[in-house]
Amino acid sequence: MDFQKVLKDEKEIIDVEIGIFFFKKMIPEKNPFIIKYYSDLKQFILAGGKRLRPIALIAAYEGKGGRSLEAIHKLSICVELLHNASLIHDDIIDHDVTRRGQPSFHVAYQQWFDYNLSQSSQQKDFGVTMGILGGDYLLDMGFEPILSSNFSTNIIKKAVTYYQQAYRDIINGVLYETYLQNLPLKMVSEKDYMAMIEGKTSALFEKSILIGALLGDKSERDKSLLSQFALLLGKAFQIRDDILGVFGKKQKIGKPTDSDIREGKKTLLTIYANKKDDRLQELLGKPEITEKEIKTVKQIFKDTKALEHTKQKALDIVNQARKVLDKIKFTKSTNQFFSNLVDFVQFRDI
Repeated sequence: MDFQKVLKDEKEIIDVEIGIFFFKKMIPEKNPFIIKYYSDLKQFILAGGKRLRPIALIAAYEGKGGRSLEAIHKLSICVELLHNASLIHDDIIDHDVTRRGQPSFHVAYQQWFDYNLSQSSQQKDFGVTMGILGGDYLLDMGFEPILSSNFSTNIIKKAVTYYQQAYRDIINGVLYETYLQNLPLKMVSEKDYMAMIEGKTSALFEKSILIGALLGDKSERDKSLLSQFALLLGKAFQIRDDILGVFGKKQKIGKPTDSDIREGKKTLLTIYANKKDDRLQELLGKPEITEKEIKTVKQIFKDTKALEHTKQKALDIVNQARKVLDKIKFTKSTNQFFSNLVDFVQFRDI
């Protein structure tokens, strides 16, 4: 199996479905600003991303015996809409000005406002307002591919419940992250971090796979194992993401590699390193932190072996995920796909 080709081919199909979805939303609309808004939401989604969540949903569906590929591709975009809803809101909460190498959604709308409307209005939070509404809109839109599908009513109800649970879990994760951000670093434990990322990141991987498996096999065999596997996969993904957020390449990850340090993000890197070097407490999130100090923080992560320990933690979780995957009754090709996905999560550099 050429895993990269599978990802590329699936992404192309999903992107077409996203385009069709928004095109249908725009057809009956008369208001030119609303049409522009739909178009901008579509472009935000299509500007980047790997579509791992809808692809995992589709793979779980096929692995559990599903055969209606056209129907599952149309439905799969529900989790991509939800994912991007959370990204738009995340960028507002974190004050991030870039996403996928472009202005974040709320920043792009503030720039549009400054260029087009600043002569007649002085609203300073226009972009943030558009971002909040955009995230809310995508959350609501995500229900539509499920509700409009041709699966049985009972199955659709269960899928909607998973979708609702995913969004609640994401909110809980971000709520907890916001709380942890305001605690002294020494008060934040590895257990706290793991609980936070289980909601913020892992939950949508879990519900994506559960939705796909449900649609492929309504008996939901292996549900507990599927949840375990997906939650572990999501945790490894987030830990790797935190490493790339500091040590990755800006042009690949689409944002500055100092933003997590400037924001004082509580990650395994910071939790591990702070146990051996208390300078982090003063440097992380420091207003007007200098480039020299940012380099110092990155060196602390290396000198304290926090980087090494964080990589090992991700590897341990990946190995746990592999053991769970071996117990799940998937088709041979689907098992291979998810095994490759675990590899991708472990070794990815974007």
